[in-house]
Amino acid sequence: FRVIAKNAAGLFSEPSDSTGPITVKDDVDAPRIMMDVKFRDVVVVKAGEILKINADVAGRPLPVISWTKDGKEIEEKARTEIQSTDNTTLLIVKDCIRRDSGQYVLTLQNVAGTRSLAVNCKVLDRPGPSAGPLQVDGVTCEKCTLSWGPPQENGGAEIDYYIIEKRETSRLAWTVCEGELRTTSCKVTKLLKGNEYIFRVMGVNKYGVGEPLESEPVKAQNPFTVPNAPKSIEI
Repeated sequence: FRVIAKNAAGLFSEPSDSTGPITVKDDVDAPRIMMDVKFRDVVVVKAGEILKINADVAGRPLPVISWTKDGKEIEEKARTEIQSTDNTTLLIVKDCIRRDSGQYVLTLQNVAGTRSLAVNCKVLDRPGPSAGPLQVDGVTCEKCTLSWGPPQENGGAEIDYYIIEKRETSRLAWTVCEGELRTTSCKVTKLLKGNEYIFRVMGVNKYGVGEPLESEPVKAQNPFTVPNAPKSIEI
């Protein structure tokens, strides 16, 4: 830029020195997230409660707001709601269940950059099913041995013990074999020869009895049989 003066007589002065090249830029600010310090720790909620994660946001131009959980974009559904204004955002998860545990990430983006902040959440609930398959070995006409793995989802608490049950495939009622087993294998006895059984195992933590893991049907019989009488004997 330069300046030229003009007087009442209509005469112009010599131009001033030039300012030199000036680059025009937009007035921009990188996105910023302001979140309560309590979200730095793992957020713990009980099953059935409401999870709320809120933050103040800023940036120029106004940043685009997005939420993800475990790397996947969160969609608003019956239990999930996102409320956002120019300066705030709020994620609400109603009636929390075990699979709502995980990492929630708030991301802001505009032409000046991207900013993300993660919040880890744990939902306290009954355990998920034990890791399968429920293996049935050493089957005889009277007994067998069961083995399985601990639940991948423990509901946010240690597994206290396992409940083992059996039922005949011809019946609907389950019978308890072990009520407080503290290992991931057990021997089941008192089977009836020739009957077909299904077994199931359930982990238990301080929040309740978990989902069952069932076995395939197994018939109580010896792995060997008595041979038939010889036929067509030749001397």
